[in-house]
Amino acid sequence: MTDLASKPIGRPVSFDRTSAIKAATDLYWQSGVAATSFNEVSRALGVSKPTLYRYFGDEDGLVSAVIENYVSQRALHPELLSMTGDIRTDLNAWFDKQIDDLYQRHKDATMPTGCLLMECVQLGKALGEKSTAAVHQAVHEILEMFETRIRAAHEAGQLRDGIDINAAVRLIAGQTIVAKNVVLIGEPKENLKRMVALAIDGIAA
Repeated sequence: MTDLASKPIGRPVSFDRTSAIKAATDLYWQSGVAATSFNEVSRALGVSKPTLYRYFGDEDGLVSAVIENYVSQRALHPELLSMTGDIRTDLNAWFDKQIDDLYQRHKDATMPTGCLLMECVQLGKALGEKSTAAVHQAVHEILEMFETRIRAAHEAGQLRDGIDINAAVRLIAGQTIVAKNVVLIGEPKENLKRMVALAIDGIAA
């Protein structure tokens, strides 16, 4: 039996799935998810497309793995949403933190700007089935986080009379998309904070 025949056939020992996801994430940040091909990822990693297929199944599998990893690493700071018990104060504190982080990344040319999840949300049907499921799960968790806090505020009498809770949740959660786009067009940070504060004023009593 030859040495080649005696070696097990399987995944190459040198392939690091975690590093591959990170490298793919960097490419998606630089060029956008829709504009980054499976070929470009394989070239950047220095591995063949069959190797990527072996680990991720297909391009949709790679994108979904990137989304899941990105979401798991993202700091949402849910503790800020219940810091004082006052809905207006807590929501403004939460968005202040998110906006400060966005502008810090935008200021540092070596760091990605915006939110990869929100980019994927905007791609909509251009994503594959697995990626769409990963995006929907992540968005559901964000909406659930806001809904829990806003319903608590409603029970405490801190919301405007007759307000539609579902609409309020989506209005506030939607400010994360607004924030990403406003950062990219170069609007001053304090202007963005005032814009978000107006949305919060729209639901708070």
